[in-house]
Amino acid sequence: MKRERQPQSNGFLWEIDNLQTILTKISFLNPELLNTSNRKDIELRIRFLDDVINHEMAIDKTKYYKFISESDKGISRNPERATKSFINLFHDINQNKISTPILIGKYTSKKIKTRYIIKNKKSWSEIENITGYQLLDGAHRLAIALFKKMNHIPVKIIKPLGFEIPNYTEYLKYKEKEYL
Repeated sequence: MKRERQPQSNGFLWEIDNLQTILTKISFLNPELLNTSNRKDIELRIRFLDDVINHEMAIDKTKYYKFISESDKGISRNPERATKSFINLFHDINQNKISTPILIGKYTSKKIKTRYIIKNKKSWSEIENITGYQLLDGAHRLAIALFKKMNHIPVKIIKPLGFEIPNYTEYLKYKEKEYL
């Protein structure tokens, strides 16, 4: 399970993280432990599922669609492809459960440094490290697990070296007014 490197990460350390990922055994966690204060984007994804699956809202009218369309947060994706892929993943997990473990970082410090990017400017802030875990890869799978109220999900837990912890909560504070 080799992850695509984020442009702002350290390439050499990222490769060490990928090696850790390959060598780490699968364990199981309650997905609620991974719903951290810096990842409001997970709430957007859960709401997207509710809006589209339960309320038949047009995909391009959702806040998540607007969020995924943004290119100034350090990662850009084609919103049509990304949302279609997300819905397909939901249906796959609905039938077959989560087959690819979610990658989790284990952090021991009381506070952790997070970053958000707006208009190619990186800003840093510290957050309280309540659960000791941070999502590294698998936001869509985590959102689906939370939406479906799963009690445990497959994860791989590593001590990351090359990963900058995103703070989409801070990013969304800045951008959310544009989404209304």
